Amino acid sequence: MSPRLERVRVPDTYPRDRVVLGELHLLRGRLDAMLSEVAHVIETGVEPDEGWLRVEEAARLARRALAAAVSAVPAHPATPPASELCVGELRVDPVSRRQWYGEAEFELTPLHHRLLVVMAADPFRVFGKDELLAEVWCRRSGDGANAVKMSVSCVRRALVGAGAPRGRFMLSQHGVGWALTRPT
Repeated sequence: MSPRLERVRVPDTYPRDRVVLGELHLLRGRLDAMLSEVAHVIETGVEPDEGWLRVEEAARLARRALAAAVSAVPAHPATPPASELCVGELRVDPVSRRQWYGEAEFELTPLHHRLLVVMAADPFRVFGKDELLAEVWCRRSGDGANAVKMSVSCVRRALVGAGAPRGRFMLSQHGVGWALTRPT
């Protein structure tokens, strides 16, 4: 085995929950270099036995890289988790980052989607400005009241545009905050 291949370390098993891209990238680089050498040996026609040894080494390295890549792929869950949040006719899927009112799917920015997910998780609760800043924007209290107001307004407009009745979602509680909806 060539000294270059001995330096390539491939663990017997990769953790199934994460992909070690650095190792795979290193293997790919070594494999590309080895295949270039093989091509050079074959083109020059010198020492055919040496060329076949290089081909065998490259094939072994390719098998190791493939085994490492396959073992790094996470296992699929048997049943997908029920991640969809439902509030009346409003459905929000936090995993696929999609939302529907009735049958109409509507678009939101990632930030507005996150706001809708936080509020749909507890739809009757009144969220204060500071609470939404912390949960959606990951900021401490302070400036940002205008950002919260504008985002609530954008989500409200998107819901109405998708067919939700006005005044049903993203309700303001003067001086307190916002609730996704009121109990019916």
